[in-house]
Amino acid sequence: MIRARLSLQKSDPLGLHAASRRRMISRRKFSQRTSFLTGSAFVPGSQVIPPEVVDREFGMPEGKLRRRAGIESISRAARDENEASLGAEAARRALRSARCGVERLDWILATSETHLAYPSLAAQLHVRLLARETCGVLDIGGACLGLLNAFAAAQAFLAAGPARAILVVTADVHSRILTPDRVVGEFGGLFGDGASAFLLRGESAGEAGHGHMLGAFQFGCASQYAGAIQVSLDARGSLGLQFDGDALSRAAVSRLKKVIGDVELRSGLPLAGVAAFATHQPNPRLVDLLARQLDAPSRKFPPIAKRCGNLGSTTCAAALQAALEAQSRLDVTDRRPIVLASLGPGLLWGGGWVDSGHR
Repeated sequence: MIRARLSLQKSDPLGLHAASRRRMISRRKFSQRTSFLTGSAFVPGSQVIPPEVVDREFGMPEGKLRRRAGIESISRAARDENEASLGAEAARRALRSARCGVERLDWILATSETHLAYPSLAAQLHVRLLARETCGVLDIGGACLGLLNAFAAAQAFLAAGPARAILVVTADVHSRILTPDRVVGEFGGLFGDGASAFLLRGESAGEAGHGHMLGAFQFGCASQYAGAIQVSLDARGSLGLQFDGDALSRAAVSRLKKVIGDVELRSGLPLAGVAAFATHQPNPRLVDLLARQLDAPSRKFPPIAKRCGNLGSTTCAAALQAALEAQSRLDVTDRRPIVLASLGPGLLWGGGWVDSGHR
């Protein structure tokens, strides 16, 4: 289906199909209140760990993570870092980049697959940022799909009003949960630590010519793959893990490919014109496989897992921030859409896109 659409594009020298797509997208923009990303930041754990060190920690042959998974380094939180501190730092940077004071926030939405305490992560971020009392907080689940879930919720709040500025934060510290005494290295050794933050605003941001427009999101659950990965805590607090790496790898690549194809069809944006793919990245080798199956250049997938490890809910977020940063260095008229796609245990899936909105 993807190749067929690309062939259609090549056989359309007058650009009639492209013009039709632009009209369709233009109608969609004005048929609903739009949301814009006006600030973003990514903060990895401050420790950079060579994969050979992780191999030894988990009792794996030295070189396994580098050779088989393609990981070149792992980001880990220092002793004085946790989800709240990393998330708060990312939030401050995102607000500075958007030139937005914390007093203007209407909501703080947070997502994490590792924060397991109360007060919740969103509440802790509210305290650290000194947000006003009437700024709402909400924690959103979904594990690796958490960012897209939070974006969809923020879109709904902005569309319904009266919210005008919403901060979305992801934060994950796997290194204190997925330890060698609790999980096998083929699973735990892949993960790193980090946080991200995005400021979302309503239509006024787009009218002022700032930010990247959020397109529509779509979600689902491929429950036939639910048994590929299951993590739970028993009565004693021990971690229970069921992990079928081969089945999960096959499911991840095939499902991400389908989600991205569906985004192309729904958005009317041909994949050949996409600037980047901000996706879930189980490991770098699977990212390369996904790129080949999509017939897309690997350079369009920001190398987050290769440099930091799998960051859970922050993986897709870090890739998006890297893509937005690259786009910000271009002239406005040269900016192109970014496709979002991620998965969560279940197997939950979701996809969407971000566009400069200037074509």
